[in-house]
Amino acid sequence: INDIAVAAHISKASVFQYFGSKKQLYIYLLEYCKKIIEGLFDKEALDSETDLFDRILASSRMKMEGLQNQPFILQFITSAWEENSPEVTDTLAILTEETGRFRNDLVLREEDALKFKDPEDAQPVFQMLLLMAEGYAAGYRGAAAFDFQAVMEDFEKNIAILRKNFYKE
Repeated sequence: INDIAVAAHISKASVFQYFGSKKQLYIYLLEYCKKIIEGLFDKEALDSETDLFDRILASSRMKMEGLQNQPFILQFITSAWEENSPEVTDTLAILTEETGRFRNDLVLREEDALKFKDPEDAQPVFQMLLLMAEGYAAGYRGAAAFDFQAVMEDFEKNIAILRKNFYKE
């Protein structure tokens, strides 16, 4: 909030006067960020990908490229994850659920499981990838810079390992 007030050349109290509460400010900013992030994805290109891992890589590249161009969104989302104010935790939980549904709808297909040696492994592997992405983000919290290229290279290596070990030959 201080950063917003400083950038707008207004007082912190003016920010709260406009939004009414910290919760309303967070709702506005989170919805704004969500709208921008959802717009980063080329859904048509992702729909044309027939492979789960290729869709995940393509969507990750789209998001990373977009966040490189929108560094303040990445900074805000990172700070929002660390927010523990009871006033906004319910809002964060709802947004997390909504973005999870968006993400799943964006990349998951029923037929993806058929490529796995054991089709029941598809969902746990997807969960592993989500945890991996959260780990990359957590590793950069508080860092002065986010090395998008290094993260994507490492992510691509891990995807190749998962593909090799879980897909049918």
